[in-house]
Amino acid sequence: MSFSWTNPIPIAYKKLLQMEHPEQLLPGFSMHYRGRLNAPKGKSDAEKDDLPEFEPFKGAVPRGPQDYNSLTLMKLDLHKNENTMAHRTNSFKHDNLIIRRGQKFIMTLTFNRTYNLNTDTAMLEFVMGKNSLSGKATYVIVLLGPKCPISDQTCKWVVEVKMTGDTMTVGITPSADCIVGQYHIFLTVLVNPSGKKRTDLNTDIYVLFNAWCPEDEVFLSDENQRKEYVLNDQGIIFNGETDNVASRPWNFGQYKPGVLDACFYVLNKSGILLDDRKSVILVTRRTSAMVNALDDNGVLVGNWSGVYTMGTSPSAWTGSAEILLQYSNSGTPVSYAQCWVYAGVLNTILRCLGVPCRVVTNYNSSHDSNGNLTIDIFVDEDGTMNRTHTNDSMWNYHCWNEAYMRRPDMTLDSKYWGWQVVDATPQETSNGFYQCGPTSVKAIKEGDLCYPYDARFVFAEVNSDVVFKMVDRNGQWTTVQKNTTYVGKKILTKAVGSNVAESIMNNYKYEEGSPSDVAVMERATSFGCARDRSLHQETDVDIELMAPSVQLGQHFYLTLGIKNKSLEQRTVQLTVTCSVIYYTGVNFSSFKEERKTVSLGPSMTKNLIIEILANEYMDHMVDQGSLKFICVGKVQENNQVLAAGQVVRMEVPILSLKLDGEVRVGHEMSVTVEFTNIFNMVLEHVHLRMEGPGEMGFKKKYYEYIAPGASLTWTESFVPERPGEGTVVGSLDCPKLRQVYGKLEFYSQP
Repeated sequence: MSFSWTNPIPIAYKKLLQMEHPEQLLPGFSMHYRGRLNAPKGKSDAEKDDLPEFEPFKGAVPRGPQDYNSLTLMKLDLHKNENTMAHRTNSFKHDNLIIRRGQKFIMTLTFNRTYNLNTDTAMLEFVMGKNSLSGKATYVIVLLGPKCPISDQTCKWVVEVKMTGDTMTVGITPSADCIVGQYHIFLTVLVNPSGKKRTDLNTDIYVLFNAWCPEDEVFLSDENQRKEYVLNDQGIIFNGETDNVASRPWNFGQYKPGVLDACFYVLNKSGILLDDRKSVILVTRRTSAMVNALDDNGVLVGNWSGVYTMGTSPSAWTGSAEILLQYSNSGTPVSYAQCWVYAGVLNTILRCLGVPCRVVTNYNSSHDSNGNLTIDIFVDEDGTMNRTHTNDSMWNYHCWNEAYMRRPDMTLDSKYWGWQVVDATPQETSNGFYQCGPTSVKAIKEGDLCYPYDARFVFAEVNSDVVFKMVDRNGQWTTVQKNTTYVGKKILTKAVGSNVAESIMNNYKYEEGSPSDVAVMERATSFGCARDRSLHQETDVDIELMAPSVQLGQHFYLTLGIKNKSLEQRTVQLTVTCSVIYYTGVNFSSFKEERKTVSLGPSMTKNLIIEILANEYMDHMVDQGSLKFICVGKVQENNQVLAAGQVVRMEVPILSLKLDGEVRVGHEMSVTVEFTNIFNMVLEHVHLRMEGPGEMGFKKKYYEYIAPGASLTWTESFVPERPGEGTVVGSLDCPKLRQVYGKLEFYSQP
């Protein structure tokens, strides 16, 4: 790097020019603290301080001959098996000791002689990152004897010592609010009167959040919930649409080799200060930003286009571990993701760190572009949808996460503690980053949107109104229909201890139209959530669109119900527009339009049947595509305008997985995937994936094509490494067929 200076060069810059990498001292680089701070603030626990082997006391005289009788460590035993069992971390495949904060762990130190309580003084130093500081809790001193001229008043770690000859057994309880991360351990012995002799124990311990500790801010009292939301490494993520809920298995995989380090790699790369890792609030917020690649080169690149040639299709992933390992090994974002992939990966990271977390699916999820709690759907006077004016979108479903924590930053009492929304899908920026949450679910229900973080956005996702507006030839619009119950129609998560869906909608909102619901909407409005208060005309004719469950590639019939509620004759002109949409609600292509005129006598009801042929929509289908039907009608007698909509999800085949062999720890078993192409089209560039729990790794298979009616069989071998329940997850993915999954549950004998 070269510099030029027209005036006499200052001495500081003369030194700068002589440096090999002077750019490191300039603003924007890691050492920009110069002139502002004495030392940079630590942001990575992967870095280590080079503490001196001998540290003299201030004013000490030069050392004399070495004292060969000084206390020296001969052996260290971290009791890994005993400690990990007690801390419920024994499932992690890791060489280092992994513990949870606020809970005691044991280590045994064997010295060269008996420890003398009257003359010997020793301490353990737990050091995190570079430039570690006691006041910032990145440098923790645990005293092992009663006499020591050094005191660490900020240390809240509790120590118990038991001596047996030359062996010292130490019980250490890290404080319940200590920094979460990787600590390097030193043993330091005071050598009077000169200084401290330090021994590097050449080992690290990992400290996680502790949902079992009442003093930890992630404490969760229910043991079954702790097993589900912290310990379970398998899950179900719900998708589909409101009237046709589907699900897919997901392997969170937090125990797989390398995943713990990958999760801390994400945290280190996030830039969060080490001292801020005490707070689950700050950790979850920053992690939600890091799981997406926007702004900070985070874990996953989003892609909803349907073109995935430069990466992996979002629907092909079977779990989080492969993604996290690829990211930590390469240091570059992984392609590609959509909402459930972001949610699955964030769930893995938070559970791995010890935070109770679950994946939540919100059906008919609003993405309100102008913040008025309204999804505006514009139609022209002829009944067709106006794509130019319609900017808001409503996702068939959207996945986010809930993390369980206390929120002392909101209220001193526990009113808004508990489940908090955290969303890693990049939708809107918050404080300049694509991040969302944590947002109190209870505060959303009560409409208290003044608290951090992103409460207004989350509130709109579950509470917006759907408003149909007709645009005339002059660009003026009139509200013709409003639906206040469509958005947030269902909110589901996996039930504790089973794979069925649990509705948690009552956690987010009161019953529609109830006094509490009305009060909440008024309260939300007072906090800046504008509402569209335009009135729509009451109609004396109702219309409704109905469709059955539909297999992709099948013909089906759409039913349009028309009901005359008046006591007079009514003539209704109807336009039905048929489109293919992405699951995000964004229109891809219109493939059919039907116009009908219906006459109804007083109080009469009629059903119109519209046939939808496979060859009409198949060429328009996109990744996770659904069919959207919009019907707009006009009553000739009074010019009333009617509107209705219906989304139909295309069901796809299920992947078959079969088990062969003895299911026992250490014994090989075989899993066979079977699939038949039931479609009248060739499936090209077919990718198969299979993944099991723990060390049962990722298996992949590629087929150039599968002809119509052809079948495939693929067998792989696995060796279970722990007893109990396990799941093998499989996926099939190709450009013409996405979201094909299967799973095989088994029980492994010891």
